[in-house]
Amino acid sequence: MSLSPTQPELLNPETAPLGVDEDDDDYEPDFFGAEDTEQILNKLDSAPPEEPKIKEAPDMALGHFTLPPAPPLTFEQATEDGQGTVSRVFGVMQTLDPGKKSKAGMNRLAASAYDRDAWITIITRLATRASAGLEEPSNAVKVEPSESTPVSLSNTIRESLYLYILEDFRTRMDIAIAWLCEEWYNDKIQIKLDEYAVLHYEKWVLKVLDGILPYLDGTDRLLIINFLSEIPGLNPAVLERVKALCRDPATVNIALQSLLFLVSYRQPVRELVLNAVDEVWDTCKDALRIFHLSILTLRR
Repeated sequence: MSLSPTQPELLNPETAPLGVDEDDDDYEPDFFGAEDTEQILNKLDSAPPEEPKIKEAPDMALGHFTLPPAPPLTFEQATEDGQGTVSRVFGVMQTLDPGKKSKAGMNRLAASAYDRDAWITIITRLATRASAGLEEPSNAVKVEPSESTPVSLSNTIRESLYLYILEDFRTRMDIAIAWLCEEWYNDKIQIKLDEYAVLHYEKWVLKVLDGILPYLDGTDRLLIINFLSEIPGLNPAVLERVKALCRDPATVNIALQSLLFLVSYRQPVRELVLNAVDEVWDTCKDALRIFHLSILTLRR
């Protein structure tokens, strides 16, 4: 009897079924039953939580941005905004007290102290120079005024200045003089550039006089003398206002002393003032008798 190991039976490749391999004999099927729903849920509960997906941050870089153009202002809106600005400037002026006058001479800078005088300089130069050269010349064809006629911001400031001075003209006469000096200077500059330029000095000096003369009394002698001596230009129309004071007994002394001061200290207008005295001699003879004697002495 032979004890040698038995040789496995070799498969004939020609007769072996397709797909059968030698290793297929080791396959053992799984006979475990399928998991029920409760087991699946228990496994899901005990499973570690899934890590949340990290979202990428959006791009926060600022791109090119352009503000849309502002809508155009209508004429009414522009006028209202301009008047509001002027009102605020005058509101600031009313809250400031008169400061000490600086004595820096010709090298001083205007409106550098941010006090009341600085605001006066700003507002008077806005009134006189803002529209210089932009106004319609005096030789242009005049048109009938209408609702669409543009209102000058400079004239609006002038009207506000005029009303501001009249509110308390005895303490604000220095503002009137500073304003009228600016008007006179601007007129001289504009007339050099254009002989038909619009002039404002004579109009507003007469308007200021017409506004303050009805309220003068016997204590305003120095006030009117200072005004007539410091305004840069005297003309027959200004002297006509002064001559009118001679007809009122309450103001005749103011008028006489003002004319005497002009004859004595303003030599360029000496003859003009003397002629004005001669014109009122017949109407105010009694009041001017003593004054005329003084004038005759000065003529000699």
